[in-house]
Amino acid sequence: MIRATIAMSPLAILTRAVSLLSLIFAIVGGAGILAIMAMINSDVIGRAAFASPVPATAEIVSASIVAIVFLQLPLAIQSGRAIRSDMFIDRVHSRSPRAGNALDFLHHLVGAALFGILVYYLWPELMATITRHRTVGLHGIFVLPRWPFTLCVFIGVVLATLQYILLTMAHAQRALRGERAHE
Repeated sequence: MIRATIAMSPLAILTRAVSLLSLIFAIVGGAGILAIMAMINSDVIGRAAFASPVPATAEIVSASIVAIVFLQLPLAIQSGRAIRSDMFIDRVHSRSPRAGNALDFLHHLVGAALFGILVYYLWPELMATITRHRTVGLHGIFVLPRWPFTLCVFIGVVLATLQYILLTMAHAQRALRGERAHE
């Protein structure tokens, strides 16, 4: 049997790749939530039952939470679950799909610009955490390198930027065509 292949545009390939990566990193973030829950429970049980808490729990959990939020953010943006005023935007969409998509275009363009700025400033920070061997934890008791946490934030910010760029392009096309949003 001969299978027909559908040629995908480079934009469609990029969109699929970013979507897949966003899903993978959101799953990693979910596993991170389970890991910090286990760490917190171990700390509480260790404190109560053995008078021996897990060292540096608060520091590691706080660094992990930031990493987890940024790992899960791109999927939230892609699925239209990022914070925005839906009541206003939905009303504009219902009255004028073109104006609603133009407003969504502007919203996503600003998001892309802001996250692009974050990428610009996070890159040197990531390099500094690696080259200067920055750590998280309690020195002399328990420390972890900080770069994995910073890398997670950087990956999340890059993927969020790409999601915003892709959504900006999609809403620009819809606004020009006068189509309704698909979100």
